[in-house]
Amino acid sequence: MKDHQQKVLELLDTSGARLHGLLAKLTLSDQATGDLMQELFLKLSQSRGFEKAKDPLPYAWRTAVNLAIDWRRSQKIKLQSLLPEYLPPPKGPSALEALVLKEDIQQVLDATFRLSPLAREAVILRYIEEASYQEIARRLDKKPQHIRSLCSKAMARLRIIVGQQKRCSCGKE
Repeated sequence: MKDHQQKVLELLDTSGARLHGLLAKLTLSDQATGDLMQELFLKLSQSRGFEKAKDPLPYAWRTAVNLAIDWRRSQKIKLQSLLPEYLPPPKGPSALEALVLKEDIQQVLDATFRLSPLAREAVILRYIEEASYQEIARRLDKKPQHIRSLCSKAMARLRIIVGQQKRCSCGKE
């Protein structure tokens, strides 16, 4: 059991900041990020899957994404109360334009969680974590060309989902 706890502590030392950043980007809330980090490391310390994982970071990363998805699904809080701490103050756009930008970010994040698990992981790694196609391919055990294609198709799907959400919210459907 001590080896398992040591593995969790080593992960916290080596990748804790990276996992924290990921959760912050996915939740857009400092409080939720702290709570989810604590929950993440509790889950990892009790997980047999983590104990058996050859590479603990991808296992922890996937667990963190799933925790963020669960948290976002459980929230009924509007974006206006979440985003100001993460967006730089607007230098030119009006208050209305800033509000529209915040709503757009919320819709894209919500739409991302509607993708298939593999597509969601690839999109988060590519566009939120800013990983290269080669790094994503290595972590997901795929070829870089497959990841490039997957990201392209996922972005097309996101455009469709967000477009449908906008039409619904405008009352055009």
